[in-house]
Formats: sequence, structure tokens, C-alpha cells
Amino acid sequence: MRFVLLKNGLPIELSDEYPKGDNVVWAKRKKSGNGWISTRDLESYAEVETLSKYLTAMTGRTFLPTDAGSSTSPRYDVIEAPKVGDPVSYAFNGDYYPCGFITKITPTWQVTTDQGTKFIRRGNSGCWKRPGGTWSMVAGHIDRLSPEF
Repeated sequence: MRFVLLKNGLPIELSDEYPKGDNVVWAKRKKSGNGWISTRDLESYAEVETLSKYLTAMTGRTFLPTDAGSSTSPRYDVIEAPKVGDPVSYAFNGDYYPCGFITKITPTWQVTTDQGTKFIRRGNSGCWKRPGGTWSMVAGHIDRLSPEF
């Protein structure tokens, strides 16, 4: 989960950690407020799209708006985009297999690794799947099998 500090409704700080301390103020109004918000509290795709553009400009890292669908909570979020050189694995049902490093990302966010594994972003979600739709891309090199089987 990401937290964003707003000043007059614009982001000025980004944190992956829950804001702590006596001086922490939470924004009551996201569009014109001052204080911290969670990116998961945003209520429309337009809000996460705008915030992702501000965060990208502010940090120099690429952020993407996500929409997980109408029957999912939280529906909207902002994620950091995968980048060339990132280690990745593919996973399903508790099984994880390393599949190299990202070597190519297309304008439509199709990812290819140095081992030839391809992942396709599912719509505007934060999920990348191998063709066929079962295996999902996850960050890092993870080699682990589900203990249930």
C-alpha cells in the first residue's frame, strides 16, 4: 500500500510505510485537502490516473493507475510500473518459479524476460499474466512450492 502526502490537493511526498508520529494529519478531502491519503482510498479511475501522472513527474519513476474491476475492493490503486532489469518470477496457487530479468517492455506494457517468458498486462489492472492466463508475474526471484501439495 502506498501513502501520499497532499498539500492543497497535490502530492508532495510518497511513502510505502504507514505514516507515524504525533504530527501525522490525514486529508479529509482528497481533491483539495492537506494531509496523508492511501492510494487505495481513491474513488475513480480519473483520480488514480491523475495521481499516477503527478507521482511519475515528482519521482522520475513510472507509476500506473489500476482498476481491478467493479466487484473488487479496493478497486482503484496506483502501482509502480515494472522496469527493465527487474528480477521476476511467475506464480500460481502458492508455487513460484524464477524466470529471469525483464529485458523488454512494450508501449502496451507487455513484458519479456531474458529467458523468453512473456507477460501481458490484463486491461488496466495491476496484474501481468503469461499467455494462457494461469501464471502471474511477481516481483523478485522466488523459488518456492506450495506446502499443501
